[in-house]
Amino acid sequence: AHLQVITDRKSGRIYAFAAIDNLNRGTAGQAVQSLNIALGLPEDA
Repeated sequence: AHLQVITDRKSGRIYAFAAIDNLNRGTAGQAVQSLNIALGLPEDA
């Protein structure tokens, strides 16, 4: 996940942006897990 906060001093507003990835869901998550196992890394690295 990524979070960014921006302040606009002119208007006095604060903007917050968030992005959540779904990389660990479905087939893509299984591929990452398999690659980590093949490389000898922790499965959730």
